[in-house]
Amino acid sequence: MSVVTVAVDTGRRYQVIENFGASGAWSIDPIGKEWSEANKNALADLLFSREKGIGLSLWRFNIGAGGALTDQLWDPWRGAEVFKASENADYDWSKHAGQQWFLRAARKRGVDRFLACVYSPPIWMTKNGHAHCDKQSGSTNLKPGYEQPFARFLADVLEHFAREGLPFHYISPVNEPNWDWEGGQEGCRYNNDDLKRVIHALYAEIRSRKLSTEIVVPEAGELVSLLDDEFYRRWAGIDDPKAAYTHGNRSRGWGMYGQYIRELLGDAELRRRVGNRICAHAYWTDSNLHLLRDLRRTVQENIARYAPGAQYWQTEYCVMEHHRDLGMDTALRVARVIHYDLTAGNASAWHWWLAVSPYDYKDGLIYTDYRRTGQQNILPSKTLWVLGNFSRYLRPGAVRVHADPSEVEENLLVSAYIQSASPRFVCVVVNRGTQEVTLKLDVDRKVDTLLPVVTSSEHDLAPQPAVRAASGIAIPPRSVVTLIHR
Repeated sequence: MSVVTVAVDTGRRYQVIENFGASGAWSIDPIGKEWSEANKNALADLLFSREKGIGLSLWRFNIGAGGALTDQLWDPWRGAEVFKASENADYDWSKHAGQQWFLRAARKRGVDRFLACVYSPPIWMTKNGHAHCDKQSGSTNLKPGYEQPFARFLADVLEHFAREGLPFHYISPVNEPNWDWEGGQEGCRYNNDDLKRVIHALYAEIRSRKLSTEIVVPEAGELVSLLDDEFYRRWAGIDDPKAAYTHGNRSRGWGMYGQYIRELLGDAELRRRVGNRICAHAYWTDSNLHLLRDLRRTVQENIARYAPGAQYWQTEYCVMEHHRDLGMDTALRVARVIHYDLTAGNASAWHWWLAVSPYDYKDGLIYTDYRRTGQQNILPSKTLWVLGNFSRYLRPGAVRVHADPSEVEENLLVSAYIQSASPRFVCVVVNRGTQEVTLKLDVDRKVDTLLPVVTSSEHDLAPQPAVRAASGIAIPPRSVVTLIHR
């Protein structure tokens, strides 16, 4: 059994943690409409409760574009309703009844941050009348000159829910704008000029109505698309000074897609309108340290060129592989991604993709066979509980502090945090190895006893007997352990 000593310097402080979240997209609406109250409440407890579940601090709500009305999609759950079915229709606020049930359930359980998102403009605002693009859509499927109507539609939704006592703190008007989105599910591409027009129109509309909602963009489809070409070449080890990253639509001749840090944070006016924040999805980044650690460090260096102190949010992640895994293999992969997003990427927020998945895919925190069998079964994964090792105990306002070393041979990963709320000191330890490790924490403040909370093949966020910090803490193999000091 190895012994590792980690020094924690609480005077060396990094990012403030804003929230940990997940999305109710696709599956939550039919579940919320059709399941029994008892089963819906059981799901809500797992996602939102700090006593029975993982205590998410943000919940994402899909406004919907109306793809369910017009589109042939991968499956019926990939198209959503829309609050306003045509340009001249009245709003129907009874739509998304299932999503609205979970919105209220989250609020009841203490979630106080909500993000409204939309994957395409409503179908009556798109060039092709669908909630996805085609090759004739050009650089974007939003009708020319419809930035202002789109902004009004989004602001109408924000105002309605504010009146209902469910204000959205954030609005995400686009999703992965650098991808084609030519069918399959709701989606819309936007080149950088298209994107900026949407941001300017939405910001003006929000301000004119005196709403406090902040704009979250661009929800880039991959981390590399954030980078300036110069930073991309350096990270990728490319010597050609003319080389540019061309994945996605950038090679289609529809204008620039990407270099989002420069385009959004490098412009003082846009930087203010997007809340000094840049958002991206961390898919396909867990296969090696060059992607896990070096890419995230490069993102931070690129941000520092234009806006030192700007926030980076990781706003969508799952493991992009077929076949469900309810066990620790996938959970440990995800824990590793979260660790590096927090320690190398300085992420202030971290969001999972599907909170509840009906698929045979590694995209769910919780799984159900309801779509296939009609059975209202609830299958929590170890990934749910591993996320809870972070989300339940790292509350909004927590600050990451220096832990050295933060990684030991890639198998032992350590991050440390302080916060004004209880618990006041939190350390999250990921042991990917097959042997128990004794961890000794050398903290520069009085931390006498620590309560370990363990997720492993045997435990789901299970509190263990308190231990004295100075005597060493046993970290089980293939586990994630949160150490808390109250």
